[in-house]
Amino acid sequence: MHRKRRARGGWLAAAILSSLLSGPASAQVSENEKTIYDMPPVDESHIAAKYQATLENPPNVEWFLGAELGFLAVASHIVQLSNDNTRFDYRDDGGQDVLFPFFRLSTDLKFKGRHTIVFLYQPLKLTGETVLSEDTTFDGVLFPAGTPLNSTYSFPFWRISYLYDFLRRSGDEVSIGFSLQIRDSTITFTSADGALRADRRNVGPVPALKFRGRWGFENGVWWGTEIDGIYAPISGVNGSSNEVTGALLDASLRVGYDFTDRVAGFFNVRYLAGGAVGTSSNPNPPSDGYTKNWLHFITFSLGVEFRAIQR
Repeated sequence: MHRKRRARGGWLAAAILSSLLSGPASAQVSENEKTIYDMPPVDESHIAAKYQATLENPPNVEWFLGAELGFLAVASHIVQLSNDNTRFDYRDDGGQDVLFPFFRLSTDLKFKGRHTIVFLYQPLKLTGETVLSEDTTFDGVLFPAGTPLNSTYSFPFWRISYLYDFLRRSGDEVSIGFSLQIRDSTITFTSADGALRADRRNVGPVPALKFRGRWGFENGVWWGTEIDGIYAPISGVNGSSNEVTGALLDASLRVGYDFTDRVAGFFNVRYLAGGAVGTSSNPNPPSDGYTKNWLHFITFSLGVEFRAIQR
């Protein structure tokens, strides 16, 4: 009995001693081996060769110019001007069931591979012609059934954004920041003979959060995304007394190719949505100040990026 216990104890002591002696040897890693916790040097990373140099020494200043050209399709677009007036469907009843030209211009200034300032100009004007099938009222102005109606929805905007790039290398990007958009809205309904007219105009700031990403491959192909968006009470955002809730979403997905280290082209699909609902505190009679306007647009475009300066 005691002999068996001594045998078992000896075996256990030998196993512990063996593990202690072999532990340091097995913990050692040869110079040619790496663990998942080691940061690979630049020349051994997964990054495309033409982008590797910017990991440690990004340019002090980069200036980019961009442009897109394509078409816009209206998925949904409704408006109501004044509480007891008509909820008007632009797409089904206002002649917006066609394609519209689309383009936008932008410029980026990037500093030290981290900080980017983006300026964007987006013209946006949709017109329609139709003959009303039923009585329709905008801001207290009655357009009888059978009236030839011309509509204009103009919503150009200017946007400035700041982005912080977590990757700090050219060609790839994961950036987060914020935007300030200036809207310039005009909504107009006019009878073809000019006898009847209703319109709304509004200029104001729209803040938003922003995300942008881009990932490149060795063969020059890359894909990216860019999102600006917010949903908030307008009075809480800009300090006005208007009890209006607004929203904005400008989200795109693109696939591109770097033709040179300065010029890239891309194909872009964009979802542009937004609107507002609420009552203004200072309406112009006969309007009661109530507005309900929501839009959902899809755009398809070809674009170009040009790196004008890299220093």
